[in-house]
Order: sequence, then structure tokens, then C-alpha cells
Amino acid sequence: MIKYETIDFLGGHLTAFERDGHLVFISLANDGVAEFLSEYQGYELEPDTLPVAQLFHQYENGLSVDWTRVPIDFLSGTEFQKSVWRTLNQFKGTLTYSQLAEKVGRPKAIRAVASAVGKNPLPIINACHRILPKSGGVGKFRYGTLVKTQLLTLEGIKID
Repeated sequence: MIKYETIDFLGGHLTAFERDGHLVFISLANDGVAEFLSEYQGYELEPDTLPVAQLFHQYENGLSVDWTRVPIDFLSGTEFQKSVWRTLNQFKGTLTYSQLAEKVGRPKAIRAVASAVGKNPLPIINACHRILPKSGGVGKFRYGTLVKTQLLTLEGIKID
């Protein structure tokens, strides 16, 4: 059974999904349940109040949150993808895709790393929004550049 809660977040919504006390998916889509079901079939969902929702409210209000302390798990993904996602969970600051590829020990696998970042099931927790293009600017984000910019601003990261 997967429990979920949808909260108001950054002028939109955030839906957190949890299994056995571990966060497994975060959606910033208007309909997070539909997004979850498009990615993962065969799971029963149950609305509930999740304690982690308070952390997202704190984060949105500019308070520092140590996301590495939130128990996480992955419902799918290759070992390579999971290694990229775990690295995203552990670093502070910003990186380029090539720097992230070096951190996961695969310096020539920049495209594979970028693909794994794009499939990250736990945005914010696994800080894919902090991966910036080498050429400058904000870069792409599944939920749009406005949301990515909002997340970076919350964390005090300035983009040229």
C-alpha cells in the first residue's frame, strides 16, 4: 500500500508518496496521483497525512531542511540510475552533468547521467534542480524552469 498526501506548494501542488515509512515518489504536477499512476502501475494508493509534508512546508518557508535524514526508497530504476539518485541526495551546491558523472564514477557517461537525472522520482529530496548546464542559465526541469528557479531561490542559489 502506498500512502500519499497532496499539499499546496509554491503556488501549485506537491504530492508525496510513501511506502513503509519511506518516501518513494514526489510529484509537483497539478495531479500528482495521475503522474504516479502513469509511472507505476499495480500499486494501491491511499490518501493519508504524511509527517514529511511538514518538512516541505518548512522548506517552502525558507527554513533549512536536511533531506538526507528523510528515509527514501525506489520503486524502480537500474543500479546506475539509483547511484545517480543517491548522489543527488547527498551533495550540496550546484553541479553540471559532467561533474555529476564524475561523482558517480562514470565521467564519460554524461548523457546517461542526464537521462537518470530526468527520471529522478524524488525531486527536491534528490536535488536534481541543482544540476545546471555548463553553458549557464537554469536548464530544463520536468516541472518547468519557473519551478526550478523557485527551488533554487529558496536555497539561496543565484543563477547568472
